[in-house]
Amino acid sequence: MKKNVLAVVAVIALAAPAVSMAQLGGLLGGVKSSSNSGADLSGSQDSLVRNYMGAGKDVLTANGHLADALGIKAQAVNAAATADSLSAKDVEAQDKAISADAAAVAEALKGGAALKDGEAKAKYAKGLLSLASGVKKYLGLRNDAQGFAKGMSSASPLQMAKLQSGAYVVKNLPTSITNLTSVLKSAVEFGKSNGVEIPADATSVL
Repeated sequence: MKKNVLAVVAVIALAAPAVSMAQLGGLLGGVKSSSNSGADLSGSQDSLVRNYMGAGKDVLTANGHLADALGIKAQAVNAAATADSLSAKDVEAQDKAISADAAAVAEALKGGAALKDGEAKAKYAKGLLSLASGVKKYLGLRNDAQGFAKGMSSASPLQMAKLQSGAYVVKNLPTSITNLTSVLKSAVEFGKSNGVEIPADATSVL
């Protein structure tokens, strides 16, 4: 019986050379179609980018709290507005906003900024918590990013054209983790030296 099935498949292949290997694999119960593979990568990309954006929004919220506590009003407003308006397709724009706000906060920390009162210290502590939350989420994406990168290695050029957001995350996630972990460390040290009660969760990822 098995020989008969194989013979039929061979005849189909000879009679209709346009039949793809994926279709023949389906007749034999073996090979996944490229469309299924593409759908898997598309779904993985959606999840990866959505979670990356979620982590970034925590960081933007953190930058807003920290900047407000340090008296950098314009940056705090900018961070809050950006956090409300970004979508997955704007992942690169979000990273640029994060970098700009984080640079302003870092500059303030180095430039002798002060936390004027208890309210400012409370806002600063809140910012530390949000920043730590964002860093923790970035760290949690490493395995997903590695898996997506492995999938991209076998993607066709046509598929790759639709996977640019995911490819961006794979490329930039390590840098985001390194840079924001450094910012968090500096922010915690500044808080300690300025009488801020540092939440335990803010140091859990350091």
